[in-house]
Amino acid sequence: MHGDYRYDALKNTQRELGEQEAELRAALVHQLRTRPVLVCGYSGRDASVMAAFLEAYRDPSQQRLPLYWTQFGDSPVKGSVETLLQMPDGAEPQRFVVPSATFDDVIRRIALHVAPTNARAQVDSVLDRFKESPTTRRAAFQLPNLPVTGLIKSNAFPMQPPGELLEFDLVQWPARGTVWSELRTIGEEHGFVAAPFRGKVYAIASPQQIQSAFAGNITGEVKRVPLSDEDLRYEDGTANSLMRRATVIALAHKAGLNCDNEGLIWDPQDTTEQRVEARQWTLYKAVLLQVKSVSGSLVLVLKPTLFVTDTTGNAAPRAIANTIKVKILGYQHNNKFNEALEFWRTRLLPDRDNALRFPDVEEGIKFSVSARPIFAKITDEREASVALSERNERLASQVGLQIPEPRLSFLPKAGRGVAFDTHPIRGLLRDRPFDALLTEAGMAPSIRVGLIAPDRDGRRVTQYLGRLQESIDPGRWDADYLLPFPGFSTAFKCGLEITQPGGKGFVGLDEPTENTPASARELGARIASALASLKAASNPSVIFVYIPARWSALRGYDIDGEQFDLHDFVKASAIPQGISTQFLEEDTLVHQQQCRVRWWLSLATYAKAMRNPWALDGLDKDSAYVGIGYSLRNKPGEDGNIVLGCSHLYSRNGLGLQFRLSKIENPIMRRKNPFMSFDDARRLGEGIRELFFEANLRLPSRVVVHKQTPFLKEEREGLQAGLEGVDCVELLQIHIDDTLRYLASRVGRSGSLEIDGYPIHRGTTVVVDDSTALLWVHGASTALNPSRTYYQGKRRIPAPLVLTRHAGTSDLMMLADEILGLSKMNFNSFDMYGQLPATIETSRRVARVGALLDRYADRSYDYRLFM
Repeated sequence: MHGDYRYDALKNTQRELGEQEAELRAALVHQLRTRPVLVCGYSGRDASVMAAFLEAYRDPSQQRLPLYWTQFGDSPVKGSVETLLQMPDGAEPQRFVVPSATFDDVIRRIALHVAPTNARAQVDSVLDRFKESPTTRRAAFQLPNLPVTGLIKSNAFPMQPPGELLEFDLVQWPARGTVWSELRTIGEEHGFVAAPFRGKVYAIASPQQIQSAFAGNITGEVKRVPLSDEDLRYEDGTANSLMRRATVIALAHKAGLNCDNEGLIWDPQDTTEQRVEARQWTLYKAVLLQVKSVSGSLVLVLKPTLFVTDTTGNAAPRAIANTIKVKILGYQHNNKFNEALEFWRTRLLPDRDNALRFPDVEEGIKFSVSARPIFAKITDEREASVALSERNERLASQVGLQIPEPRLSFLPKAGRGVAFDTHPIRGLLRDRPFDALLTEAGMAPSIRVGLIAPDRDGRRVTQYLGRLQESIDPGRWDADYLLPFPGFSTAFKCGLEITQPGGKGFVGLDEPTENTPASARELGARIASALASLKAASNPSVIFVYIPARWSALRGYDIDGEQFDLHDFVKASAIPQGISTQFLEEDTLVHQQQCRVRWWLSLATYAKAMRNPWALDGLDKDSAYVGIGYSLRNKPGEDGNIVLGCSHLYSRNGLGLQFRLSKIENPIMRRKNPFMSFDDARRLGEGIRELFFEANLRLPSRVVVHKQTPFLKEEREGLQAGLEGVDCVELLQIHIDDTLRYLASRVGRSGSLEIDGYPIHRGTTVVVDDSTALLWVHGASTALNPSRTYYQGKRRIPAPLVLTRHAGTSDLMMLADEILGLSKMNFNSFDMYGQLPATIETSRRVARVGALLDRYADRSYDYRLFM
């Protein structure tokens, strides 16, 4: 109806589409009047086409053939379509709207309708082969367009990358294992950057530099090859590495600064001194650069930092540098971080658009970096909306939404039902633990604590544990979050029985005679034996293991490839026996913040006794939540790695059910990261179905899988095979972005937006592209007191979680709300939240200990045994 691209001029404009050729119009009206009509995938917005429809269906008495108008979604039809579908009062319905119809479903139904009865099975078989599975469906991340209440400013600056690289091959390559370092050295000597990729060398350089640096060692010609956005997308990829290094060198040279030719730039004139571990260290104001793909475009990320050296100019050891950075940068909060960012922006990007050329020669490759950072518009329903200036509207290329703090569920102070609070400690004090009825019914009236400790320390440790029944107020540092500790029994409404030296619940340990690897292993064996004897003698709810500071050398070792960790060894000994253990160190007994210590230790004791202090409100009851973690280790005397996976399955109230350890039989290794083969992923999927069915006597309708690495094609297909019968499979990669930062704003007295003193609010969710979103699990919160802002840890500004969807169709707000809630379900801490969801945090810990349990693969355990 709009023309034929081969013979006729196509109709495009609104005026052109308002008219149709007479012959085409007459033919369409004739077809509409003489045949049943099914309209699929058409909006009805072309005036000329709708005029033909209205003419054909003008007289219901002459047009009795049915008309079916399908549409995606269930919103009511409007305009000319609504007019077309109206029938006179009393007339037999002949025109129908079919809501929520997808094209695939309509065509499938038509195919089955017209197929002969004896051919339906064959048609079904053909269609099933092309049926989209839950792990191939991937809906785009979207957020509703709501009134803006604020802006957040990123440290990401748009880049216009070069359109080309140089590509060439070598006659004689460097020795295996030295290719990257050799090409880096050659590049630094001749003023360019180069790296290998799939049997070729790629470089950002001039052809003359390449010929000079590799004289006589180049086979074939030096080609200019196109550089696409896809090449630059992967931050650990060759093209991205070359782009980052070239940008660092070009910007440092232009600004007259020093750089490491990799990612760090520093000012050699701006120094201070710090004394750490009896040595003097020099601190340089510095910035870390990274090239990323954000919102489908390339950006340069600037993260202010410090460069630490000794007095001779050598880089400080990482432990020293990190200690100094925490001490100084830990207090670089939102507005201070912004000042540091602006300092480096003006030094490195002085112009609105900064044209660069690398190498800085006539045939150098050109690219540019903008000085205007990316902003995101934020909507928070608790804040008043603001009007953005035209400039801010242009800069705000991203949109975000603030999610409310998830609630925890408790048992009310009196009676049954459910009570809610966002603060775990306040919820316990105002009401009762989620499973308090177990205590009140006499099924678990008290928790019995066993103790393994050196004989000489037994009395001191039991006296300290006895103080868990005493009250204590928080210190000044903790008063903004902690509430007074009233004693274990008052807080948890449960008795606490502490063993005494000489009792059935105590085992004393002899003093080791030497600090050797053999002594460390012997200590582990003695503790394992003590665990078994305590279980047989008194079967305590939790067994404490006290390790004094004088035994610190026996905590573990890593010598000549042999590793030993006392904590993990003891856990691996206790878990198969179903024994809950809690390590206790001497530092805990003398810690200055004893209110915090007693809350944390009491929570661990309650949870490890298989009790549930709180549950999570709002999780979908038909969904299973799974975290996948891996552990790699070399076994002495064996080749290769053993990779163990574990899954953490949750019930609808967020309480962990079981972990299943499974030996990955055919791991796929990519960049030193393990991935599952099809069969390994299928077995994991089958285990998820089995565990959920055992707990709920039905299959989940939705499975949400979290892990920190991407989902390979083999993993997606294997999970689909193992999760057959599950309607929705969400595959989410979740990791912390260590360099990307955003800065919160607030409305100032003048009514304009200014950088806030507090960081971004916890729960802020920003769409980056169709499959990527940012979520601040760590951030400022008013959940404790609506009139005050609380920032957990008080360290610098928070990094977001990056959510990458590999499969799934759930709404982004639902996914973010689940992750935010699961960040409050780690019973190892009384913090308001962890920086990762419990699915990720706990699966990593379980995988590490599980590496010692490979002979118990395919068994299920309660997570609290691993805590």
